[in-house]
Formats: sequence, C-alpha cells, structure tokens
Amino acid sequence: MFNEKTFEAVQDIFQEVGKHLNRVGFYVSLEELQGRYDDALQKIILDEEREKNCHYISGEFKVSAIDEKNYQCSYALYFEDSDGSYHVLEAQTKPLDLDCLTEDFRGELKKGVMSFEIAEPKRNVSV
Repeated sequence: MFNEKTFEAVQDIFQEVGKHLNRVGFYVSLEELQGRYDDALQKIILDEEREKNCHYISGEFKVSAIDEKNYQCSYALYFEDSDGSYHVLEAQTKPLDLDCLTEDFRGELKKGVMSFEIAEPKRNVSV
C-alpha cells in the first residue's frame, strides 16, 4: 500500500533542508540522510500501528541514483494485522538533487542501490 501523505512530509522536509544546505555550501552525508529519515520513519511506523491496530515486522530504506544528477529514496514497511494478515506501507521520493550530497556519498551511490534495514521503533512502556 502506497502512503503518499506520510511520505510527502518526509520528502518535503528533506528537500527544503537539502536546498538550504546546498545554498550555504554544506553537503549531506549518508549518516545525516539516514538520521533524518529514521526519525520520520519511526513516527510513520508508530502512527500506522496505532491507527490500524497492527504490529511492525520489518522494513527497508533504499537510496539509489536515478541518473547523473538525481537520486531517490524509498521505503517499504511490513506490518502484521490483528487478524494475522499482512500489509506493506511503501513510498518513494521525487527525484532529489545529487549535488546536495557529499562526494563520498555520491561515490557510494554510483556503485548501486544502498539498502538499510529499518529498526523497530522504541515504544513508551508504562510500568
């Protein structure tokens, strides 16, 4: 299932930050990109669990070069529903400008798709 609404927020935040960083001469590293998306994805997971009464199973975050000037981020989140069935929440960004990434990060993307497991979010536990 594609959830454009939740991923648009993630994409909009990163595009604005990326534009600003590039204008002032800063570049985004792989670690910074992962950190920005990790917080947003953790919120998406917790919201999905609460709204749909399901449990997060696993997920994958991917970064890939589209062409020589652009890259794209995507995710797929897997959930088990209360009735034992499963569903997937997935989305991808519009093309993003490679120029806002560090040289090392751009070099890694030229090698192929970078894929990362999305950890289960920390949940507040009442005692």
